[in-house]
Amino acid sequence: MTRKSEIIFNEANKYIPNGVSSPMRTFSLVGGDPIILESAKGTKIIDVDGREYTDFLSGFGAIFLGHSREEISQAVAAQLDKGLVVGLSTEIEKELARKIVESTPAIDKLRFVVSGSEAVMTALRIARAYTDRKYFVRFVGSYHGHADALLAQPGGNVAVAVKGTTNGVAENNVIMCEYNNSEQLRQIFEERGHEIAAVIVEPFATNMGFVKPHANFHQDIRQLCTDYGSLFIFDEVVTGFRFRFGGVSALLGVDPDLTTFGKIIGGGAPVGAYGGKEKFMKLVEIGNKVFQSGTFAGNPITMAAGNAALDLMAKPGFYEAMDEKGALLEKEIKQNFEKYDIPFHFTRFGALSGIAFRRSAADMQNYSDVKQQEYEIYKNVHLAMREKGFLMAPSLEEPIFLNDAHTNDDIIRFAEALAVSIAEQIK
Repeated sequence: MTRKSEIIFNEANKYIPNGVSSPMRTFSLVGGDPIILESAKGTKIIDVDGREYTDFLSGFGAIFLGHSREEISQAVAAQLDKGLVVGLSTEIEKELARKIVESTPAIDKLRFVVSGSEAVMTALRIARAYTDRKYFVRFVGSYHGHADALLAQPGGNVAVAVKGTTNGVAENNVIMCEYNNSEQLRQIFEERGHEIAAVIVEPFATNMGFVKPHANFHQDIRQLCTDYGSLFIFDEVVTGFRFRFGGVSALLGVDPDLTTFGKIIGGGAPVGAYGGKEKFMKLVEIGNKVFQSGTFAGNPITMAAGNAALDLMAKPGFYEAMDEKGALLEKEIKQNFEKYDIPFHFTRFGALSGIAFRRSAADMQNYSDVKQQEYEIYKNVHLAMREKGFLMAPSLEEPIFLNDAHTNDDIIRFAEALAVSIAEQIK
């Protein structure tokens, strides 16, 4: 019998390229038919064929409080009765902005947009306008959304295939650097520092699976940007509000010029935000150098969901509890890897983590390390985990996303199933 999900996906292909509106949803990197969603509650996802999965994808990190969290659903429902998008500002927009600005010392002012891509695009626009320079540095393997400037094919010699590039981009103003390579970045600035408008970096490289920065990496970026008059942009679309109430920059002792947010601050609704020092944010004021606008920017539905989400995360003990979930996952993963003699390495910070699918006990440092992983093993493991009722990211180059709804039992069962699935592949 043909499954309902297969019928829907085949029908979607008639009207939507690849049948999806975002490429990861094809599951093309891991095999198997895409999951077609019926409903989601807490950590449980039900597909249109009635199959249940315990979710460790968590909306690619946007779901931090569990699916269909009652407090968020109630806030959205209340706003629905008041109106959707009417082209006006709201008090709840001001309130969400206040909470974010007060949470993060690096930010004086902030504006909302609809996606992380928009937030980063505007931050780069501000940097170019402020410095009157056109080039910026990004790191090989990182992903900052799909704005043109961020997907340009890089010039020069790049050691490995560059993730996230496209044709159809008019200008190539990007300079590539290896993540965690402060010396290479220093050489870039010595050669072209007078041309560089900004350096953009993820605090943790979460689009390579999970790669931590070395101890002084962000401080080195900060110093070079200061020395050469370039702006330092911290892309916290994934990390913002994940480890503390606010940007992780405060936790890491980093002082960026501009910061971008997304995912968590929308409570599951579409959102992006960019903020920073007053002198940079002034550029988007009316009549100044930088223009940004959007019908759905700061829309009331997202603002209602975001406020409800941040109120929940502001409660005492929330982040301590999330760290405990991460610590439990780490303990269970490592115990099971030892039990089944699995030579892969687990890395964690707070409730965000990843597994290096390579036979090494060392942390991955850059995208060259990432590309040494055994992608075919992950593909087979992903399929096996689906059969066992667990949903992971449909790419090896994404983290394991814990959320507040995950129970200890969810975590323990997941860790055991994952170790068994890997052991079956490396015999």
